Amino acid sequence: MGVDEDLSPKVMRKAVHLATKLSSFESARESVAETLEVELTTKRIERLAERIGSERVDEREQALREWVGRPLVEKLAAPAGVKAPAVVCATFDGGRMQRCDLPETAKSHWCETKVGALLELKPTPHANDPCPELPDTFRDLAQMEKLTREIHLTAAEKAAPKGEVFRKADGASGDGTPSPDLVAEVREAVTHEPPEVVARDVLASQAKSDEFGKQMAARAWSLGFAAALLKAFVGDGSSTNWGIWEREFKHQGFVPILDFIHALTYVYAAATAGRTRDEGGPVYLRWITAVWQGRVSEVIAELGVRAGELGPPPPDAGETDPRRILAASLTYLVNQQSRMSYPTYRRMGLPITSSHIESTVKQIGRRVKGSEKFWSEKGGEAMLQLRADQLSDTHPLDAFWTRRTQRATGTKTYNRAA
Repeated sequence: MGVDEDLSPKVMRKAVHLATKLSSFESARESVAETLEVELTTKRIERLAERIGSERVDEREQALREWVGRPLVEKLAAPAGVKAPAVVCATFDGGRMQRCDLPETAKSHWCETKVGALLELKPTPHANDPCPELPDTFRDLAQMEKLTREIHLTAAEKAAPKGEVFRKADGASGDGTPSPDLVAEVREAVTHEPPEVVARDVLASQAKSDEFGKQMAARAWSLGFAAALLKAFVGDGSSTNWGIWEREFKHQGFVPILDFIHALTYVYAAATAGRTRDEGGPVYLRWITAVWQGRVSEVIAELGVRAGELGPPPPDAGETDPRRILAASLTYLVNQQSRMSYPTYRRMGLPITSSHIESTVKQIGRRVKGSEKFWSEKGGEAMLQLRADQLSDTHPLDAFWTRRTQRATGTKTYNRAA
């Protein structure tokens, strides 16, 4: 089965586990030597992880091909022997990693990764909105200004041409992303009783978004999500998110929900555009309260009036031009309005933020993202798959190692050194 079969299944499994969980292959080598008393070279651990991860990628692709070949009526039901969860949520976002095998013409080594989370939620329906009033956290103007600046900077950094450098926002982390503590603080206050996650299944790949959407749909089907009683799809305002929902989840009845935090940042930016904080603060509080309570059309109407007062942005308008900010915010809210019925979502017990996928992206990034980490296409895909498997509450690697052992034949001699 491979050049590492002189290692016992136990050593192989633990070496791959450590190579996936720790920050580097060198750290895995040190831990294997200390805990298992087996001397493996760093390169050998890297090759072993790539081979095992590639086997998991092959299994994933085979499952995807089988799912694609199924008739629609089967895709809309739970697989045989699988009990459909009552409440589920699918959510998606992008991460980043560096590649060492890109063409010389590439402006940067950084590439986008795709990350998905499939969540089984504990049913928590309510007769009425459990949190009709805007939480106090969202009334802190200084914090909302900082949050808006950081999230919009991150969005711009993600969308920038490769190689373009952005200035860090105050309080942002080293790679330009928002401060995790700040984002976590405001997200924790979003709902009075946030839905409890029963189980999380994670996917990660370098695939293009249309292919990754199929990966998500195929995995969701295998977990019985298609037959769930209540289904949600949560994301920010990117077209990639809603393209995946449109192609793979809309026809299954997944309720589309715009992340409230991203909506808030557009509302804050629009309310304070061309105004001081003292002038724009009351406008922001009035608008964000309306959004929280599901009265988005009122905000759109007022925003339209304000945009009319300032006039359209000229072609050469800068990023901070109030006319450009107002135009962008108005377009955003109009396009996302159908996904902003937050009181309804809270009554149904559905999540209204993308906090779960954002924390998942960070967990994936801890292993694959770093200024000193460079991956080949095959090695990067293998590690993304292993890391996603490791983060999944469904423990897909347990079943994989059992299958792999059952496929093995013959008797091996296990060495204590390599």
